[in-house]
Amino acid sequence: MRARRLTAVVALVLLAQASPARGEAEPSGAAPAMPGSLPCAASQACALQLGYGNVCVDGACERYLDGTDLLEWIKLKKKGKTVEAWKLYPSIIPAIGYTPQNGFVLGITTLAGLYMGDPETTTISSLALVAFVTTKSQLVVQSRNVAMLEGNAWQLQGDYRLLLTNQPTYGLGSTSEADDTALSIGGGGPTATLAGEQPMDFNLFRFHQTVLRRLRGPFYAGLSYRLDRYYDIVDRSLDLAAAPPVVTSHEGYSRQYGFSTAAYNLSGVGLEALYDSRDSTINAYRGGYVHAAFRAYPTELGSSRDSTLAYGEARAYLGLDPAVPRNVLAFWLLAQGVTSGAQPYLALPAITWDFGIRSGRGYVQGRFRGDAEIYAEAEWRFRITASGMVGGVVFANASTFSRPAVDVAGYQEGREALFTTVRPAGGVGLRFMMNREARNNVTLDLGVGQDSVGIYFGAGEAF
Repeated sequence: MRARRLTAVVALVLLAQASPARGEAEPSGAAPAMPGSLPCAASQACALQLGYGNVCVDGACERYLDGTDLLEWIKLKKKGKTVEAWKLYPSIIPAIGYTPQNGFVLGITTLAGLYMGDPETTTISSLALVAFVTTKSQLVVQSRNVAMLEGNAWQLQGDYRLLLTNQPTYGLGSTSEADDTALSIGGGGPTATLAGEQPMDFNLFRFHQTVLRRLRGPFYAGLSYRLDRYYDIVDRSLDLAAAPPVVTSHEGYSRQYGFSTAAYNLSGVGLEALYDSRDSTINAYRGGYVHAAFRAYPTELGSSRDSTLAYGEARAYLGLDPAVPRNVLAFWLLAQGVTSGAQPYLALPAITWDFGIRSGRGYVQGRFRGDAEIYAEAEWRFRITASGMVGGVVFANASTFSRPAVDVAGYQEGREALFTTVRPAGGVGLRFMMNREARNNVTLDLGVGQDSVGIYFGAGEAF
């Protein structure tokens, strides 16, 4: 039953793709349109002929660029109106602060854009890096990248992480309750203890790499390898010597499905299919993105147990104003779940453990977790100042997770199906254009969920 439901969800995801804008070049896939010297009387004509994101300026169509950005405003770069191949367009944000969970934090958040080929035929690539240390002996280094090679012939997706950290979990499924409202800074954890949380220390080494070859237009196919090594796990709420014993969700699940509670691996390969007609991997104004995958994690490749997982994701970008292309409605649907076998507790699908580390604004990372997940979000993005240096967003999201049955000594949980409980959230945010050639924003969001409030500061759009 679970496999049939997940297959149906993935099928719906595949049908949710957005059509590429009129005028988009079929041979080059998602490459941005270059207007040349096309005459015009209004931006509507440029959008129709060359694709949304092109505007009419002084009687000729031009690719839209904001009037200024933060780097120009503080005199760290010169004004320009052209983009170049192999020129790095970076945004670097210092991370300095304090939270009760982390202590004092020192590090950086970066997001850089780069055309790895002729900008007329190649979509901009993105490279994100987050690195920080804390006075509570935490180290977080994580990088995610989407590389579009010359002519969009290949798309490479990478997700690499080294975490020496701690984070509470709250059990499996969407019904787990946290009665106390607490503020979260950056989604990493609440600033006060929440009822029902189960603190855990753990380390994670992650290496995820996907290689996709363009077949025709925006269609790609390829393979992936994914390795997650969780080790030095310490379950701080576990107390088997108490009367009665305190058995945590992690302990009960691991016993039920035959995992060590101190360390485990998830290592496997995937078949990947992709439709990508976005005009940017950093901040799309138009197009669609549909990613479907089937991933196998056999013990022969180092997994602690055999398992398989189905994955589907869709995004669509609908332009609202040809004269101001930053006025966009964006939609995101994510569905994934274990289709056979069992995966380790910390490796199960969870809020904000997605590729972009941005799902579930309004909840702390890992607040909901399960063996299957469906997540949906909609966001309105708009320009506030005429120069484009300041913009805003309004967003809403909802998530639901399923839970496998667990019945071991001291811990019992029944099966919870998807949609038994749906967790909504929403919020507003500001955008400060850091590098207009790459459309790269500094983001500041306020998200509100059920008994949960979060402030999120970073670089680049959520999806």
